[in-house]
Formats: sequence, C-alpha cells, structure tokens
Amino acid sequence: MNTRFLTTAACAGLCAALSSGAAPPAASRPVTVDDLMRLRAILDVRISPDGERVAYVVSTPSLPKNEHEAELFVIPSGGGQPKRVGETVRIFNVPVPRPQLRWSPDGTMLSVLGFTGTRPQVFAVPVTGGAPKSLTTAPEGVSAYEWSPDGKSLAYLTRDPMSPDEERQRQDRSFVIHADAPDRPTRLVVQKLDSTEAPVKLTPPMHYVDGFSWSPDSREIAYSAAPRSGFSAPYETRVYAIAVQGGTPRTIVDRKGINQGPVFSPDGRQIAFISTNGRTDIMSSRSLTVVAAAGGVPRVFVLDDAWVNEFVWSRDSRSIYFQANDGTFGRGERMFDQPVARVSIDDGRAERIASGATVDFSISLSQDGRRMAYKAVEGRTMGDVIVLDVASRRATKVTDVNPELHDFALGELKPITWRSFDGMEIWGLLLTPSGARPGRLPLLVYVHGGPGGGFTHGLFPQFMHIVPQVDPYPTAAMASAGYAVLFPMPRGGAGYGEAGQRAIVNAWGDADYKDIMTGVDALVAQGIADAGRLGVMGASYGGYMTNWIVGHTGRFKAASAGASLSDLADTYYLSEGGEFMVDYFKRPWENAASYAEHSPMNYADKVTTPLLIQHGEVDPRVPIAGAWKWYRALKGQGKTVELDIYPRGGHVLREPMQQREQMKRNLDWFTRWIKP
Repeated sequence: MNTRFLTTAACAGLCAALSSGAAPPAASRPVTVDDLMRLRAILDVRISPDGERVAYVVSTPSLPKNEHEAELFVIPSGGGQPKRVGETVRIFNVPVPRPQLRWSPDGTMLSVLGFTGTRPQVFAVPVTGGAPKSLTTAPEGVSAYEWSPDGKSLAYLTRDPMSPDEERQRQDRSFVIHADAPDRPTRLVVQKLDSTEAPVKLTPPMHYVDGFSWSPDSREIAYSAAPRSGFSAPYETRVYAIAVQGGTPRTIVDRKGINQGPVFSPDGRQIAFISTNGRTDIMSSRSLTVVAAAGGVPRVFVLDDAWVNEFVWSRDSRSIYFQANDGTFGRGERMFDQPVARVSIDDGRAERIASGATVDFSISLSQDGRRMAYKAVEGRTMGDVIVLDVASRRATKVTDVNPELHDFALGELKPITWRSFDGMEIWGLLLTPSGARPGRLPLLVYVHGGPGGGFTHGLFPQFMHIVPQVDPYPTAAMASAGYAVLFPMPRGGAGYGEAGQRAIVNAWGDADYKDIMTGVDALVAQGIADAGRLGVMGASYGGYMTNWIVGHTGRFKAASAGASLSDLADTYYLSEGGEFMVDYFKRPWENAASYAEHSPMNYADKVTTPLLIQHGEVDPRVPIAGAWKWYRALKGQGKTVELDIYPRGGHVLREPMQQREQMKRNLDWFTRWIKP
C-alpha cells in the first residue's frame, strides 16, 4: 500500500486528486449493508505438520438461522481448489464460531470444537475421507484443547459440573446468586485416546486454568491459572507445570499481573508466555516473555511497548514469531499494521517477516519450520490465507473467500497524520468514496473503543480478528453512499506506546478530544471535509467520546453512540470491569470531582446534536442503566435523542439479524441528518 500523509499545511496528493476534475475510475457496484452481511471471514488457519496442506475455517452470517455458520476447508500449500471436509460437524458457534482448529501430530486428521447436543466437544475429521468422530464427552463441554506431541492423548479445559445441591436448587427454583461467590473452576483434563480409561483432572480446584501447552516429550503440561474467575482475573494469573501422570503442580512464574498462555519451546528447555511484567493496571504492555522450563527469572522482550497477541516458536527454539499491535512495528504510518515478526532469543533483535501494509492473524508453522501459514488482511479486504516460504520470504495468497469484493466500490483507505493542539503527531485512517468528485465531502468521525484500542486495515477496521460484522458502523457502505470516514487514533489508545496510553489518566475527554478535533480541523482546512456536514460515532469508549463530543461542541450535525458511557462513576459501580476505572480515576469517593468533570452526563444541557443511542439489553461491560440515564437526561431537556435497545445484546451484537439492523439504522440515521 502506498501511504499518503495529510498535515495541516498540505494535502500531499489527496486534495489534488479530489479537486483535479479528473474522471473517476470505471464505476463499480456500491456496497450495501446487505452486501456486508454476506461477506465471509476466515477465523482459524493451520498448516499441516508436513507443510503440504493448509486447513482453515470460514464463517458466514446466516440471516435465516440468525447465526454465524462455520465451514472447514483444506487447500494445497501451493494453492489450488479448496476442499470442504467435516461437513457433518456443526462447528461450535455460540455466540460466534470458535473452532479451535488443530492437526493431529501425524497429519491424518483435523480437529475442531463441534456440538454434541448443546455442549462443545472435540471432533476428529479424517482428511482423506471418512466420518468425523467425537473424541471427548465432557459433561460441561470443552473450551480449549491440544493434542499431545506423541498423538496418544488429548488435554482439554472444562468446567466442574454443578454440585448435587446446586442441581436440586435449580430444579426446584430455590437457587440464589450470591455476589462474589466463586464460579465453578475450569480444570485441565487429560484423556488417553484409544483407551477406555476415564479422563483425569490434573489441576486443583483453586486454579482457574486459561491456557496450557504440552512439553515436547508429552510428559508434562505447562499452564496458566488465576485463583478466581471474572473480567479482571487475568491480572492474577501464574504459570505452573504438572506431570501428565498427576501430582502437585510446580510453580514456574509467581508474580502479580498477567502471566498467560505458556508454550514450551520445541527443545523443551524454555517456556514463552505473555506478561505485564508484574504490573496489574490495564495500561501495562503485554510483552512476550521467556522463562526456563525449570523456573527462574523471566526474561521480557518489551519490543518498544508492543502488545503481543499471539506467537509461535521457531522449530530450532532460537527465535519466536509473533504478532502484536503498537511497539517496534506499529508506530507512525505503521500503527495500522500488525505484521508477523520474529525476535531472536539470544540477542533480542526483532525483524519484520510479513511485508506490506498488512494485519496478520492465526500463525502456524510446518514441522520442519520451512513454511508458515496465516490470515492476512490488507486495506479493503476481509482477509485471506497466506503461505510463506520462511527462507525466501516469498508469500503466496492461496484463497479468495470473497471474490465479489473485486466488483465493489470499496473506497480508498489511507493513513494520514496531523499535529494536535500541543504539537503531538496524531495519526488516523481516512476512507474516501471511490472516484470522489471535486468538492468537500460530508465527514463521519469514527472513534475506536478501549480506550486502549485502535484501528487496522480491513473492511471493518476494529474487528478483523473476529467475526467482523459485530462492528455497528458499516463504513464501507457509508463510503459508497458518499461519506468520507475519519478513523482517528488519539492518545490514550494504541500506537503511541505505554506513555501514550497513560496520557489520559484522570483526563478522559481532554487531550484525546482535542486530538480528534484537530484532525477534523485539518481536513476542513484542506478542503476535504465539509464543515457543515460532520457526524461522529463510536461504541464503548468510542461511545463515551461521542457523548463527550456532542456535549462540548455543536459542530456535528448527527451522532451515534453505542454501548456508551455517560456517568463514569456508574461504570465503576455497575460494570463487570469497573475495577479498571481505578487505574484511570481512582475510586469515585477518592476523586469525585474528576469523575464528575469527565462524565458526559454533566454536560447534557450543552448538547445540540441529534443523538442516536444504541445499547445491548444485557451488556455486562457497560450496563444499560447508563443508557437510560443519558437518554432521560437528554429527553427531559428537550434534546433530539433516540434510544434503541437490542434484546439479548451484549457489549457487541452477535446475532446476524441484529447486526444488520444496527448497521442499517446507523446508515439511515446519518443519511437523515447529513445529506451525502
């Protein structure tokens, strides 16, 4: 992708393109919300042990069934015709597909989580044909699993069943929920394959296990666990190891903060995991960390405050391939990339492996380490499977799961930059309609969630790592309708390191608000945006910022706030993640004035912008009580406001029918108030 930069002084090419009068390119079909709801997403990619084939899972929204359906395919590593396998398995898809795709060590079978009745179990799918079979019968279902390297056993995670007393109470309707009562623990279980022996629970009930890895000799399992469950439990995880034959777990890493997802090196000498390096606040970087398998002092690869999302060991155990946002390969014009990179264990040097403007997910290596497969998302795509020759770095795209995208007018998406009020360089993405004609464009500003979130390349720039239709704002359809869309990356979010995240402590709505508004000012000054046709939208923290913005300026003609915060004290008291408000503002009784000062609720009388509020009925992250308060505060003062409540909806909407309705509602809302 060729990047272009916008500053407050010059357009660097884009302005000229919009004002040259040149004829637009040959017309492509505009994108509609219904088109977006037909797009398919790759959710999991795994290369075979011999490197000759790649398996992947494709998720497709089904409006008639009101669910996201998943299908399993295999394709030659060099490309060719994909073959669907395991058609009779209903891949686990509640609330969205989570297939947990794996190859058996000998490469003869694939495995996924699929339904047996209402519970997910591990299914084995013969690659060369034959009926799939269920490998597990866990009463509470399986949430994660791994084959042993020798192929003789399966380890999986499952919850303890209900006690007889709880079963009785649920049957006779006398069951009561006790606040802060412990959930049933998640245990690590080992099951021998081709054996009649009962599965064995390895971990104690006080360990809530969330990740694990087999040792190369199949004799031991490393795992991470917290002493409780809940939204903030990951910040209390420790790393342990236990013999497959049972016994007392040995502690490998015992310190505060996140210590998650341990993975043995192929030589069995080291364990890599993701860690906040002893810190417990939500803004702490999640770094790649390595410790000796026998225990000792962990070694942290900070990588300039990179937030590591996934990783895999090289086969010689001398380096680790990883994918991260922010950090060494995610700054400046590259903050929208999340490429495959590699770090040397010996000297800590890191290098980028995947080239171009790309966002990569689901990395796997062949047994000999010569080939890598992953999902790659570029500018205006949904992502496809890439096979990389590791030695030559030659990348081959082997799928085209959404060929119709070639015929759509998807708009132009480019990184841009501007200077904020204090001179800080701020970045964003600018989406403009395909073949935009001369003249100023109506501009919609889309603020990301978080606060520590951000945008990437892709048709749904916040959600390319999951089923992307959870995005409430159909920006591709908005561009087709004639709108430009600005995706700003204000301080407080990804792209500026840990210091940037901490820049909004006790200060939501201050500098971050100014970062956004100076970006709008720059686009207006350059003749790109029409100052009389501005809209703003966002969900979660983006919803907070939308509420904040309309309470501090009347420049926007319409706004839409999803899953939004209006009273920050309510977030502490009512949210499942309320404790993290302490990291930003302390506790409400310790900092009452600042909570009030930075709550949109207290600026309701200043709002003049028509506002659409959208909220899931059972959102645990931002409970709906806040939406009702905000709505009634505005309605009672005669403001133009509407509130849409989505039954069964959580912090994001998972049902395709609701996803389509929310996207259409947002497009209609802005079309009503801002003519494209």
